[in-house]
Amino acid sequence: MAHGDEFANVTGTFGVTTRLIGTHQSTTLNPDGTSINFWQPSFEGAPATSVWLSNPHMAQADAYGNIYIADKASHTVLKITPDGNIHTFAGMHVAGFNGDGPAQATSLYLNNTNGLFVFPNGTVYLLDPGNRRIRRVGTDGVMTTIVIDPEPNWYPSGRALWVSPDEQLIYYTNEFAPVPPSIIADGAVVKKWTPQGGIEVICSKSVGFRNPGNLAVNPVDGKLYVCDRAEEDATKLEIGLWRIDGVDQRTRMTGNFNNSPAVDGQLAVNSFIDQPRGLAFFPNGAYFLCGHKDGNIWYVDTAGVIHKYIKGKGSGDSYSLQDSVHPPLTAFNNINQPRAVSLAPNGDLLVVCNDSGYVFKVNNAMTGHLPSDLKPTALGIDGLHLNWSGLFGRGYRVQRTWSLSPADWQPIGAASGMPTGVPSTFVDADAAGHVQGYYRLLPSL
Repeated sequence: MAHGDEFANVTGTFGVTTRLIGTHQSTTLNPDGTSINFWQPSFEGAPATSVWLSNPHMAQADAYGNIYIADKASHTVLKITPDGNIHTFAGMHVAGFNGDGPAQATSLYLNNTNGLFVFPNGTVYLLDPGNRRIRRVGTDGVMTTIVIDPEPNWYPSGRALWVSPDEQLIYYTNEFAPVPPSIIADGAVVKKWTPQGGIEVICSKSVGFRNPGNLAVNPVDGKLYVCDRAEEDATKLEIGLWRIDGVDQRTRMTGNFNNSPAVDGQLAVNSFIDQPRGLAFFPNGAYFLCGHKDGNIWYVDTAGVIHKYIKGKGSGDSYSLQDSVHPPLTAFNNINQPRAVSLAPNGDLLVVCNDSGYVFKVNNAMTGHLPSDLKPTALGIDGLHLNWSGLFGRGYRVQRTWSLSPADWQPIGAASGMPTGVPSTFVDADAAGHVQGYYRLLPSL
């Protein structure tokens, strides 16, 4: 397939744009340079399009149509429900620490909530850098602390977080506190956590990461990819998207400052994208990439060729993108300073822009993917195991009925599609003790 055909096929799977939340602010900074917390009690339960965000850094979705936003300066995770209203999901809108839980997520303080990773069933992991913690919020709304990082110089910034489907592996980054008179983090490390090994450094500070934006695992090669905006690198030589090939080993995937600026049709590795910050993989290893100072959202195809998807500006704090327009949109600047992209379980593209906090989606226009090979594979002490061939990144809702006469289908959870060749799995813990049961899959909302 020609590179242009691949891009055309991808853009054809998406529909039109919709603003989810965001209002331009004349300033987002207090007189002392800290970010303004715009949250007001009246926002709780209000239509999201009428609410102000406070320096958000990530938006992700679950299989039920809920969208979660890490709202850094309000020290919370917010949730937009399918009715379009917004609710506090975790945190108390004030920076602080009052315990590790378990406790209701809205009863525990967070500090500079930044990174976010959402599973299709609504389990949410969040990066709480001001408290040097990674937290987990279960589907019951209870928050627990999974990782306590002892690094005393963890600067309350950094937003990169990825969690494996079995929740047994976490990748994240931490930035180091600035060395005065600088106010920018003094480098960063990439780390992993497992229950057995605890915290391990994957890329030490000497490797050269400055301000990692987001990271993700490529479903094709299984390797970790890290965006580094390298904000205070005067040479701009550390800016780029990097593939992690081993401990303290990385390979550049986008060009450095000595390469030409990114234009359609170039190889990504030969194209300078200023301050890449957001990354979202497709099942075939292609990906969306956004550049903070570059201002654009790019599609990088399976041959590594870049294509401009939405044109934007790398400065300013507003947007001009209208609802109900169909990308590619490359004639004029539609957005400012994109900072995160993600693909929802239903295939929608979610984008977060600038400090005022404009979040929009480009809806998936294709019929929901529905596998036909759902089957039980084992009955263990933990319940009945179900497998199916899912599409990577897509979410599948699982329903059950004990009888088909009449059928009373009940939702019992959701799971994500896995990389090619790896089955999706779900365990029904309530199956034991029942003579028979029937199951079906539904696509994500």
